[in-house]
Amino acid sequence: MGKGGEANVQKASVEGVWTSPYRPLDPKAPELPSKGEIKAVIPKECFDRSYIHSMWFVLRDSLMAGALVYATNAVLSTEVPSNLLSTEGLTWFAGWNFYAFWMGTILTGHWVLAHECGHGAFSPSKTFNDIWGFVMHQALLVPYFAWQYSHAKHHKRTNNLMDGESHVPTTGQENGLGPNG
Repeated sequence: MGKGGEANVQKASVEGVWTSPYRPLDPKAPELPSKGEIKAVIPKECFDRSYIHSMWFVLRDSLMAGALVYATNAVLSTEVPSNLLSTEGLTWFAGWNFYAFWMGTILTGHWVLAHECGHGAFSPSKTFNDIWGFVMHQALLVPYFAWQYSHAKHHKRTNNLMDGESHVPTTGQENGLGPNG
């Protein structure tokens, strides 16, 4: 859409329903690269698994979490103020929300590392991956081996509308729409 121009949006074939202009089955559609072609252009060092590199991230994220706990302990009280609508109460409320947001962000790093252990991408050793995956999952209150099992099942049927393990959307028919959505 240019200055004062109109947006180039394809009109819906059915009133009120947007339709994508991309048609993957159209002979003129651009060919998408295969997984192998994509993997071939990624530098080989991106696939190297390293004990030291992975443990550095565990240490870094743990130090950040510890520093946030220390700083929060120094400036915020755990006792709820008697008047939450006072300056003290609003400061307390804002401070604990700040803490919750940033601690959640930091611990997401631990979750990602624990997740990589389950995929075998944390280090070259399955035993090392399982030990650290178990430790980090325990700290996050998630059972590692049960999660690893169900997560592997999820990856076997990822994006399958009927047999997926998680994030399975309802079908058009279940939503009262026709067979094509």
